[in-house]
Amino acid sequence: MEKIEKGIKAAAAQLHDGECDDVLSAIMTTDTFEKQIAVEIMIDRKPVRIGGIAKGAGMIEPNMATMLSFITSDAAITPAVLRQLLRNVVKTTFNAITVDGDTSTNDMCLILANGLAGNKPMTNASSAAAKKFEDALHVVCLFLAKEIARDGEGATKLVEIAVKNVAQPQKVAKTIANSPLVKTALFGNDPNWGRIIAAAGRSGISFDPVKVDISLAGTVVYKQGSGVEFDAAALSKKMRAKELKIVVDFHQRGKASTVVWTCDFSYDYVKINADYHT
Repeated sequence: MEKIEKGIKAAAAQLHDGECDDVLSAIMTTDTFEKQIAVEIMIDRKPVRIGGIAKGAGMIEPNMATMLSFITSDAAITPAVLRQLLRNVVKTTFNAITVDGDTSTNDMCLILANGLAGNKPMTNASSAAAKKFEDALHVVCLFLAKEIARDGEGATKLVEIAVKNVAQPQKVAKTIANSPLVKTALFGNDPNWGRIIAAAGRSGISFDPVKVDISLAGTVVYKQGSGVEFDAAALSKKMRAKELKIVVDFHQRGKASTVVWTCDFSYDYVKINADYHT
């Protein structure tokens, strides 16, 4: 406690109203770059600003993971509404990313608003003003969440996995995203659809594989229960891009869809975690 108290006093003495670069660097661990964004919107003819920073690169799958995000705004908004809007946004941003499926003890997404923008206070989460604020907050959180996935330890590419028309789509998407075999295939630029459908199959969700379509980087690789012909060399070349999209459509009527973001597994992931000591 003595060390913590001393640290609080030292930090408080350095408080200022300038840029947050010192905070950005202070929260980094194995991150390779700083993550920050700010947006401005008009509410009641007043400019309202939202700014956010984040850190995270390993042990990432929010559910107590090693990620931190601090968001500030000058909006006039009640705590209850602010809390509700953040909860809404986190579901499809920070809770939709994974690097390695591992978790820690200290994930946090914190938001503060001081009301200095001078807009009419937002007291109803369903109001037009609150919805506009929520949309802007979603932009901030999604950008930061994707930057965390992009900066996954040893990662060479950001991977978007869209799972469509199936029960519990996020469960399926997370199973695919956390599969070491899928992630290493992505690192090797290998269009291995078998690993994707196998991961979906062990997600615990029932589906008919004959109805499933899978595409990699815009190329259909699996359809109606089997692989289809495609130019493997050309697709492998496309998969070398810094961003890659996988789409898995189960074609179950009336079911849901979702998107999660992850990264590939490279040799460096093993090196970093073999040498990193807490």
